[in-house]
Amino acid sequence: MRARKALPVLALPLALPLVLAAATAAVAAETTVVVTGAKSAPAGWSTATCPAHSHLTGGGYSFAPAAPGDTVLVNAPVPSDPGTWSARAEHGVVTAYALCETED
Repeated sequence: MRARKALPVLALPLALPLVLAAATAAVAAETTVVVTGAKSAPAGWSTATCPAHSHLTGGGYSFAPAAPGDTVLVNAPVPSDPGTWSARAEHGVVTAYALCETED
């Protein structure tokens, strides 16, 4: 039976702190802000828009269904306004949230 040759394991531990330091520096230069849209009327729209000098990175909603089986029909960025997130419920009330990122 042949002995297996050990692979060098020093390369990863030595490089890992450099990668983590670079990733931490990139994250430290950005700030995430959550913008809350107005509560919609039943079956209405709610939109949340990022402030100036920031960009949309995601979004979501909170939902109060009007009845069992009620659903959210839209939960997405607005194509005509890249800094806005929108949500709409079938019958209930919804509030949109936008995750916005600014650079410090």
